[in-house]
Amino acid sequence: MTKISVIVPVYNVENYLSKCLDSLLKQTFDDFEIILINDGSTDNSLNIINQYKDKRIKLINKKNEGQAIARNFGIKKASGEFIMFVDSDDYVDKDILKISYNNAIQANADIVCFDSYLVADGIIENNQIKKIKSDDDKKNFILNQSGPCFMLIKTNIIKNNNLFFPKLNAYEDIALVPSYGLFAKKIIFINDKLYYYVIRSGSTMNQIEYSSKLEQIFDAMKNLSKIFKEKKVFKKYYSELEYLYIEHLLHGGGLRFLKFKKHDQIKKINKTITSEFPNWKNNFYYKKQPFKYRVMCELLFKEKFKLINLLKRGDKTS
Repeated sequence: MTKISVIVPVYNVENYLSKCLDSLLKQTFDDFEIILINDGSTDNSLNIINQYKDKRIKLINKKNEGQAIARNFGIKKASGEFIMFVDSDDYVDKDILKISYNNAIQANADIVCFDSYLVADGIIENNQIKKIKSDDDKKNFILNQSGPCFMLIKTNIIKNNNLFFPKLNAYEDIALVPSYGLFAKKIIFINDKLYYYVIRSGSTMNQIEYSSKLEQIFDAMKNLSKIFKEKKVFKKYYSELEYLYIEHLLHGGGLRFLKFKKHDQIKKINKTITSEFPNWKNNFYYKKQPFKYRVMCELLFKEKFKLINLLKRGDKTS
């Protein structure tokens, strides 16, 4: 059995792909495979892949169905004891596989979480990503791991529990990834920064024009809640799930919809969070957030859109 399967969905990333693949092929770890899922790319991505003659690369060509389905193809083909997800516009440290695998074996861990750098306009930012602290590792994972790319995870956790990504074109990560923690016996967190997360201006979350994909945040949060309910741990992790709704639906989703003056979608957010978590203002983690964050959430909930815009303009001029 291969020790690690690295799953890399590829779609129209000709300007980033070589750096991603080079960083994976230069690993100081030997026993791994790279599963590339070409998701119907229409640019030069496939030609770039074909230039790499390395037996560790396994290529899957398929029609375009989105990153979620592409990752699922990779999961099904994975033969490794562990899985690592890497986005094709990102790149990784040469020791990412060695360090994460060794930590997993030494600690007998099902999941190893590591830190990352943000890369914006080619500049590596050393900013520490905000972390929510809890009293146990499962809660820490649920609260902080909303994306699959910053961890090494045992393959059987995903396959045995049918943890495949839902068919969404946005927010498929938050719809599933926090639930990984429910199925792991042991999770560890290491401080090493091993992943370089590239911020792209053309991504769904950073588009200049409105995309209806943003409305899939509702389906994503519903899917996540469904997993917790089916696992019968909704009450056990109520506070953690409630905070995820505040962070990703009310705060994150609300500000994105406000940017495009989609006030009807903000009303839908408020209706959803009131129905699911009527006492959200008393959430333990929310109350620990900075004053400015809490004010923004309150104003979004009260639909004080003009006041929010005034505050945001004030931030830009200060």
